[in-house]
Amino acid sequence: MNTLDDWLRWQENLFLSAIKLGLERISIVAGRMGLLTLPVPVITVGGTNGKGSSSTMLTSILQEQGYKVGTYTSPHLLRYNERIAINGEPVTDATICAAFAVIDQARDDIDLTYFEFGTLAAVWCFLQDNVDVMVLEVGLGGRLDACNLWDADVAIITSIGIDHVDWLGHTREAIGYEKAGIMRAGKPVVCGDPEPPAVIAAQAERLGARLLQYGRDFTTDGIPQPALVGDVQRRNAACVVTALQQLQDRLPVSAAAIHAGLASVRIAGRMQQVHVAPEVILDVAHNPEAAKELALWLKKNPATGKTCAIFSILADKDVTGVVESVAMHMDEWHLVPLPGYRAISVDALIEKMRETGVRKPVHLHVDFQSAWNYIKFSAEKEDRVVAFGSFLVVSGMLEILSPQRC
Repeated sequence: MNTLDDWLRWQENLFLSAIKLGLERISIVAGRMGLLTLPVPVITVGGTNGKGSSSTMLTSILQEQGYKVGTYTSPHLLRYNERIAINGEPVTDATICAAFAVIDQARDDIDLTYFEFGTLAAVWCFLQDNVDVMVLEVGLGGRLDACNLWDADVAIITSIGIDHVDWLGHTREAIGYEKAGIMRAGKPVVCGDPEPPAVIAAQAERLGARLLQYGRDFTTDGIPQPALVGDVQRRNAACVVTALQQLQDRLPVSAAAIHAGLASVRIAGRMQQVHVAPEVILDVAHNPEAAKELALWLKKNPATGKTCAIFSILADKDVTGVVESVAMHMDEWHLVPLPGYRAISVDALIEKMRETGVRKPVHLHVDFQSAWNYIKFSAEKEDRVVAFGSFLVVSGMLEILSPQRC
């Protein structure tokens, strides 16, 4: 393979299943690469919503303190390199390709998934650059996720909601059990869910992990509002600060670094404004809990004009729950089909929306450019456009509207 795109296309076809949970295969390959034991602190971030925001806040604060931070997140919005960043800057194509070559040689005849390749590549890149700390965002669940190969010095579980039910279960207890898998004996775990399922505390006690629970052991008191839109971000920030306090002996962080890091944090696709007149907001709300947070913000910040939704979602999501959460705030809907085997057909999406009770106008478009062309010529300056429902919606709109064009 000569380019990063070559490597990624090859990885997509290497394994018959895009998702295959389990640590046995990646553990063998990591052992061959000498990656099983890491010389720096590891912060693992799991949860249904808020993982990306929390990982970015951790990075921003630690960087303000002067540490070199390796941050692994997923999915990406525009470029694969976004997943593997050092001090907030994506690593180069050449660096990732070098990592993939090392992984391919080490794996021999062991098949790895796309995500497993990326996870190993991230850790390899971080070690090559001698980072001081690694922030690893769980991709799916926790217990069997590739990021859980390494013991977390402190783990964060941001929230527990219903999502990825085909893989994690249909109840908060079942999903909580999977997310609790990132806990480690004798290590602190910070849970930001205000009403966590009982399994979180039960698993912490069983494992001997030290659980710090939001509302009991810490609150948002004294935590400044981070430079991210949404009420939930202050709770995410409280989780982050609490987690960092548990590492003060190895990674001391000052109050000044916390305040500066939260004040300067930025992350794409989270209540992100990318255009004005009409205002365009991008949000990766793709499950009911995230959609409720979006709805809360829309209620508190009503538009002067009408609100238009640019919406699409994957078939394995709770479409009804997402639509119900925001429907009362939308004056019209613009639907765009998504690519890939997980996409829901537009006809099926419309049927689910009608079953939910949506009676506002629904417009169909072949792609995001067509949707935007229609809206920008028909909308008034005081109108608002909210693009949400999937990371693919946000990435599709970001390709058209970059923040620099606001």
